[in-house]
Amino acid sequence: MKEKNTLSAAVPVPSPMPPRVRSEDLFAGGKVVVIVHGDREYQLRITTANKLILTA
Repeated sequence: MKEKNTLSAAVPVPSPMPPRVRSEDLFAGGKVVVIVHGDREYQLRITTANKLILTA
């Protein structure tokens, strides 16, 4: 007997929701936070236009 070669459809796995942090909580009244990633430090700042900018 010959076997059928069937392909099974990929079932998408739901990804977990990323953590949500309010900028007011993150900055705690300030304008700059330092993020340490590996051996590098980055500054996340609130600009005068109330936008966020990340710099190394």
